[in-house]
Amino acid sequence: MRSLLYLILIILACLTVANLLTLGLWSMYGLDIANLVDGPDLDEGERQILRIGLMINHAGLFLAPAVIFSILVLKEELWSFLRLDASVKIPQILMWSMIILVSYPLIAKLTEWNTSVPLPDWMSSSQESTFALLEQTLNMSGPAELLTSLILVGVLAAVGEELIFRGIIQEKLNQAWENPHVAILVSSLIFGGFHMQFERIIPLSFLGLLLGYSYYYTRSLYTPIILHFINNSFQVLALYMTTRNGEMPEVDNMPSVPYSVVIGSIVLTCGLIYIVTKTSNPIDEPRS
Repeated sequence: MRSLLYLILIILACLTVANLLTLGLWSMYGLDIANLVDGPDLDEGERQILRIGLMINHAGLFLAPAVIFSILVLKEELWSFLRLDASVKIPQILMWSMIILVSYPLIAKLTEWNTSVPLPDWMSSSQESTFALLEQTLNMSGPAELLTSLILVGVLAAVGEELIFRGIIQEKLNQAWENPHVAILVSSLIFGGFHMQFERIIPLSFLGLLLGYSYYYTRSLYTPIILHFINNSFQVLALYMTTRNGEMPEVDNMPSVPYSVVIGSIVLTCGLIYIVTKTSNPIDEPRS
């Protein structure tokens, strides 16, 4: 568990440097992030600068710490420890993609339940800033903005977050507790809370569970990385296709998912996971 403390310290150090670079970039272009909640919408150029800054920030939060942690703490190649040397099997990717796809109605209902829970004032204010930043990031008016959003939300988020949450945290918790299911559960809860979207912490944690088990049963970190990329990119593309005249669709006004559809989603999700558990060889031993 001491190694996870080292990971936190490395993340804080890298994030400090990344924040300075990001704030310097935004300041250079006159971008006032503090006014995102109540201020006017950013124009296309400002949104692109915002995304570039977030790319730097994300690299400092996930990618750089994973590499430094591997070199300084694990003293071995990142490639090997994170099981990135394992081959990618297309049938496994397709099966887990189907699992996430059929779970969407359940995730939508979990989101609906989660948003109905009253939040403390400090959570609401913190979440408001997060949502304002996310809204500006996903406000796209052309192919150039779509591309940078896909790189930020699709590629960087998938690679960086899976390196940290599944590749390091889940592995280290499994190593410490010798219980992969508890390790997957705890790392998923950390994953859900880390996004600072408290109205969506339950569906995000559930998605983390699916990603964690996909890693566990396929023995390759490529699987959750690809699944994470597909999930995030699908949402970015859906927003891009439904945005009209710069106005994004109101997610809060989406119709409630019928319980019959939710039950069907649960049955299909559990059925496919059962098939996976019977046809896959899970990771028997955590990395030392």
